[in-house]
Amino acid sequence: MINNHHYRHNTATCFFFNKNIKIGILGGSFDPPHVGHIHISLIALKRLKLDKIWWLVTPQNRLKKNNIKNTFQNRLQKAREFTKNTKKITVLDIEYKNKLSSSYKTMRFIKKKTQKTKFVWIMGSDNLENFHRWLKPKLISKIFPVAVIERPSYSYRVLNCIGASILGKRLKNLKKNSFYNNSSSWVFVKDKLDTTSSTKIRNDSLN
Repeated sequence: MINNHHYRHNTATCFFFNKNIKIGILGGSFDPPHVGHIHISLIALKRLKLDKIWWLVTPQNRLKKNNIKNTFQNRLQKAREFTKNTKKITVLDIEYKNKLSSSYKTMRFIKKKTQKTKFVWIMGSDNLENFHRWLKPKLISKIFPVAVIERPSYSYRVLNCIGASILGKRLKNLKKNSFYNNSSSWVFVKDKLDTTSSTKIRNDSLN
């Protein structure tokens, strides 16, 4: 009998590369995964009319001071357990299995797999402030359209940060088909807020 939980998170069975569907990609350390990640994912599913969300757990975040490579399997398993009741979220280890060390390399890898599936890169607005520090950030929106989901304390003020200027001109109407058909586009999605953060959870666990 197939275990649906593990089947859903199996790379070979969740790559819908030959289907005309929309998939949102949320990359991160997920250290640890929390309800804020779920919150962003559900907003993206609803507002962007996505069929699926992929969580890509990264082995190491170069912007973090701590080496977290040795916690990868634990973070991956926790993310899968955390999302086991959310069927439209699939947790993948693409970067780990394919030795991909940056977001733009991961996006290129995925894009080469399909001509039909439409992908959207998802990020919280808190990440937009540090976006200029990512490797080759100018390539990101040229590979996939980007959706920035509002996070607490990082509202419209981030629209004037360096990261926003790197992404280029922002589309203001989600109903436009050009968002999905034009890789050089991005939108800012404002919805209900959730204040949970991985940093706060880690800090609270140390006290």
